[in-house]
Amino acid sequence: MLVIPREQLDSKLPTIEDALEVYLAVKGQAKGKLFFSHAKRNISYVVSCLGSRPLDCYSTADAATFRQWLIDRNLSNTSLARIFGVVKAVINFCIKEQGLDCKNPFSGVYLPTENNKKRYPIKDKKLQVLQRECVAIDDDIRWLVALISDSGLRLSEAVGLLVDDIVLSADQPHINLTKHPHRRLKTDASERIIPLVGSSLWAAKRIKENTSSRFCFPRYCNETNCNSNSASAAINKWIKTIVGSDAVIHGLRHGFRDRLRAAEAPVDMIDQLGGWSLRSVGQSYGDGYPLDLLHRWMERIAIGKQ
Repeated sequence: MLVIPREQLDSKLPTIEDALEVYLAVKGQAKGKLFFSHAKRNISYVVSCLGSRPLDCYSTADAATFRQWLIDRNLSNTSLARIFGVVKAVINFCIKEQGLDCKNPFSGVYLPTENNKKRYPIKDKKLQVLQRECVAIDDDIRWLVALISDSGLRLSEAVGLLVDDIVLSADQPHINLTKHPHRRLKTDASERIIPLVGSSLWAAKRIKENTSSRFCFPRYCNETNCNSNSASAAINKWIKTIVGSDAVIHGLRHGFRDRLRAAEAPVDMIDQLGGWSLRSVGQSYGDGYPLDLLHRWMERIAIGKQ
């Protein structure tokens, strides 16, 4: 870690670690443990690379050095953007809260963009083959894949589920997807009720029958952490052997939207089922589609085991 004695820095402004304390104290109220751990980890990267300096003692050249330091550690462009986003947020918040007369040197720094490969939707015959393999192997990893396959869940949403989030006793079995201290949700629209049909219903039943933990997937989730990255690595490796080298778990979510399109489901219903951000002010009016209607549309696209 780079250490620069405070007396060598001609400034009375708070350091980046001071800024982090302000940020966590104010914005951390009612936040989960992940909010704190992510913020602390990302600021620790800055301190390791550049040292803990007063905010006006960093330059845009320092920010560029920090960018290269992250690249040299083989972090993806997406990770770079995420880390810089947190660092900028911490500094901006402290500047505004304390009325500091300085600029944020980490703003406006060039970040390479991700060359996103096209994510191919998994549907039709490929989906049927994948769902059959899930039933044949019948373990927790395959339950996770099957649960996602007919529900449109994001991987992190599924990994972070509690057993109590799954409701099988209702007239329409469903998942109550809500945020938890160990797993946040991507957007406000992500919090939703998802009908269980097809292979997703089969997987939900297997989880309920066989899981002694309060977590649906304790292999990847505990009270403090939801490790969807590990789940993604393991699942993607297996899926490629079944569906093809271009296949990834997120392809199930792409396929889910395509299947609803093919069934001529209303666009706002598709957005509600998948937890996609609302596209218009009008979509935010009312309570959305009721569970029984959502369930009927979901049954139209289900092809797997129930």
